[in-house]
Amino acid sequence: MGKFFDIGELLAKPDMKGEESGLKTKESNSRSLRIRFDAMHEQKVSTIKMLCGRLPEENEVFFLETTNSFNAFTFIVYLLKHAGRIEDLLIKTYSINTRILDSLSTRIRNNEIGDICLYIAESIRYRMPKVKDQLDMMLKEMENFQVEYAWTHQKVIAAHIGEAYYVVEGSGNFSENSAEEQYIFMRSRRIYEFRTGHIN
Repeated sequence: MGKFFDIGELLAKPDMKGEESGLKTKESNSRSLRIRFDAMHEQKVSTIKMLCGRLPEENEVFFLETTNSFNAFTFIVYLLKHAGRIEDLLIKTYSINTRILDSLSTRIRNNEIGDICLYIAESIRYRMPKVKDQLDMMLKEMENFQVEYAWTHQKVIAAHIGEAYYVVEGSGNFSENSAEEQYIFMRSRRIYEFRTGHIN
C-alpha cells in the first residue's frame, strides 16, 4: 500500500443514474469512504509506533509532540492493532466528526470495541447538528454506546484492554485538523480509574 493517498479519492462524488441506482451508489461510496478513512489511520499508526517504539509498560509514560502527523483517534487504532480488543473505551473531547463516529460504529459492530462512553462538550448540540443527529442514531441502535454531555474541553482516551489500562491525554481533538499537538500516552490503572471515576 502506498504511503500517500489522493485527496480526490476521498472527495469523489458518485455518478447518480436514477434514484435506485443512486441510493446503491451512495451507500457503496459511503462504505468506500469509511474504508479509506480507516486505511488512512492505519497508515498513521506507524507514526505512533515510530515515536513510541512500543506500548508503554505498567506505570510508564510517553511524552509525545507531533506536527500534522495524526489526531487523537489514531491512538485508538494503534491500541486495537498492537494491544487487541478494547473492552471499555472512554473518550472525552470537545469535538468529534462524523467519519470518526462511523469508524467507531463499525468497530463496535465488528466486536473490536466492547463498550464506549463519549463524554463530549454540551455545545456540540448547536455547533455540529449533524454530529448530534448521528449520536442520537447511535444511541438508539447500540446498547453498548453511551453519551454524556458536559461543559468540557478535555481531550482524554481511557482504554481497558485485558489486564492493561491505557490513558492518552493531550491537545488533539477527534477531528481532522490536527496541527502541532502534544500527547501523554501511559499505561496506569490508577490514572485510568481517576479519569473514568466520575462517569456514570
